[in-house]
Amino acid sequence: MLSCTCTEWCGEGWYYWPPNDFTTLQSKLSRKCCSCNKRIKVGDECVKFLRSRAPRSDIEERIHGDEVPLAPWYMCQWCGEMYLTLEELGYCHGLGDSMVETMQEYWDMTGFKLMSRGCN
Repeated sequence: MLSCTCTEWCGEGWYYWPPNDFTTLQSKLSRKCCSCNKRIKVGDECVKFLRSRAPRSDIEERIHGDEVPLAPWYMCQWCGEMYLTLEELGYCHGLGDSMVETMQEYWDMTGFKLMSRGCN
C-alpha cells in the first residue's frame, strides 16, 4: 500500500534498509523477487534490501549486538525500477508488496493514463 509516511519496520519483527540504486546479484544461487516472485539470475541487475531483527535472547545479543542480521531480500530489475522511482518521488510502501499494484495505485492517485501504441 502506497504511503507518504516511511517506516523500515515491517511489522513482522524485522527491519530493512532501502537501497539507493541497483546492484548485480552476486551469489551462488538465483534469488526470488520479493515483489513479483520472478527468478533473479546470478549476474542480473536487481535491488537488494538488507534486513535485521532485534535479538531474542541474551546469547543472540552477545553474539550480534543490537541487530541480528537476516538474509537480504531482492527485487528484480523491473520491480526495482518501480520501487526506486516511487522512492524518489517520496512515496513509501511495504517490502514484499506487489510493485505492479503499487504503481497502479500511484497512477490512480495521480490520474495517469497509459497510452496505447497501436496503429489507429
